[in-house]
Amino acid sequence: MDWYKLPLSDIFKKVETNEAGLGNSERGKRLAENGSNVLTKGKEDSELKKFFKHFNDLLIYVLIVAGILKGIVGSYIEMVIIFIVVIINAIIGYSQERKATNSLNSLTSMLSEEATILSENKKEIVPADSLVVGDVVLLGPGDIIPADLRIIEAYNLVVEEAILTGESTPVTKNSDVITEKADLGDRLNMVFSGTLVGSGSGKGIVTETGDDTELGKISRNLKEMKNTETPLIKK
Repeated sequence: MDWYKLPLSDIFKKVETNEAGLGNSERGKRLAENGSNVLTKGKEDSELKKFFKHFNDLLIYVLIVAGILKGIVGSYIEMVIIFIVVIINAIIGYSQERKATNSLNSLTSMLSEEATILSENKKEIVPADSLVVGDVVLLGPGDIIPADLRIIEAYNLVVEEAILTGESTPVTKNSDVITEKADLGDRLNMVFSGTLVGSGSGKGIVTETGDDTELGKISRNLKEMKNTETPLIKK
C-alpha cells in the first residue's frame, strides 16, 4: 500500500489506532495474529551440502556420465575438461549462494533490538521484534528505525537511508502527504526499517513489519539469489 499518499486520519482508521498508541492487550493480539517483526530465515544447510547440491542437476549428471565414458574410451583430456567444467560450475553456484547468505546476515545485523513506543499515551521501551502495525514509535538521534513508519511528527528529523537507496546524503523527513507517485528515496513522510536517525526527533506509526518492510523485500530478493542458476545450467 502507498502509505505515503494517505492523510494521517485515513491511516489511523486503516490500522485502527490513534496517536496515543495501542494498549498492551491489543498489541499482544496483533502480534499473535501477524507474527514477530523479524526477517524470516530459511533453513541453513552445512557448507559441504551447499557445495554438493550444485551437482544435483540433470545436465550435470549427463556431463559426469559423458566424462566417465570419455575416460573409458581413452579420451582423457576431454574427460578432464568435462570434470573441470562441472567443478567450476559448482564453485560458481556455491559462491553465489555464499555471497547472498552473507548479505542476508548483514541485513539482519542492521535491525534494531528495541523501540520506544507510546502505549495508551505511556512511553515504553519494548523489544523491536514485538512491534505491530498500528504501534506509535518515538524516534531520536542514533535510533535505528525498527519498522516501516509513516511520520506523524518530525522535528528536524534527518535519516540516513543509504542501505536502502544507495544515496549517501541524509534525508530530512516531514509529515506532509505526498500526492504523486514517489520513489523510495523521495517518500519524505516515511522512514524505513534498518535506516538510522542522524539527528532530530519524531514520531511515526508502524505501517509494515518484518518481511513486509522495504528491508524485508531486499531480504526476499537475496533469498531468490541463493537459488539462482549458474550460467552453465541456464544454457
